[in-house]
Order: sequence, then structure tokens, then C-alpha cells
Amino acid sequence: MLAAVLLGLLMAKKKNPARKFGQMTLNLGGQALEYLKGDPKGVERDVARVEWMNKHYADERGWQLPPWVLPKSDEDRQRFSNTDRVQDIAVVMDANPSVLPLLVYQASALQGLDEVLAAAQEDGALVEDDGKRLLLDMGEGHLPVSFIRNTKAGKFARFIVRRR
Repeated sequence: MLAAVLLGLLMAKKKNPARKFGQMTLNLGGQALEYLKGDPKGVERDVARVEWMNKHYADERGWQLPPWVLPKSDEDRQRFSNTDRVQDIAVVMDANPSVLPLLVYQASALQGLDEVLAAAQEDGALVEDDGKRLLLDMGEGHLPVSFIRNTKAGKFARFIVRRR
């Protein structure tokens, strides 16, 4: 019986401390993000704030970026070789504080979000620029936004971003 227990312990795999659950990271060393992904129903957020910044600055601020956006190890750099395409990211904060912030890094989603945020700024949303990040704050209100992507159009289908 003791031999069976020892054999079981030897065969058990060592767990990765930076574990990833589905499409979000939870790490006690930083701030967790949910990643924008293609969903047939679309992804909807009631946007209270948006931080638009360079991915390296986001990392400095403690956001946990996935390795396909900002690789940290040589293994990540080899595995995700085209990460230089992504420089700017947006972190979308929901009006509901229990909803994780949404990481937007896809070029088409950023382009659509930029158009929606420009319209919100014209409508009176507060925008601050400190030279390293743009911060759009809806104040007491929120901006209902949806990110839609045709999942049947393939892996690289464009996101359509709309104000709901």
C-alpha cells in the first residue's frame, strides 16, 4: 500500500504557478484581465472607463497581459513570434465593479473602439492624456458597447464595435 502511494506521488505532475483559466488570468502579483474573444453572441460591456496605452506601460502598471500580447520569456517569444504587431492595448472597465476589466488588443477591435470613444468624447465624455496613456471616463454614466465578430468567418475575422 505504501508503494502504491509513493508511486502515485512520483507520477503526479508539477502544477504551473501562473495558471490560466479559460480566457482570463488570475495572478496574485498583478491585476487580472478578461480577454476579448470571438463569441457568436458578441461581448457586451457597460463601459465606465477605458485606459488606452502601450502594452509595456500596461505591464508596468501591473496588468497581467497574456504571452501572445507581451511575451516575458524566451520560450514565449519563440512560441508567439508576431507580438510586435501589437503595440497599443485598451483596458475596458465595466460600470459593474464585479466584472473583470476587458483587454482589447486586436487591431480591428481597437479601430472600432476608437471610433466609438471619439463619438463619446464629442458627446461630453472626459478624456485625459498624460503622454503615456489616454483615459476616457464616463463619469457617473456608462457607455453600452458591443464587440461582435463572425466566428464562422475564420480565425482572423474583424471585430465590429458598436454603441448599443
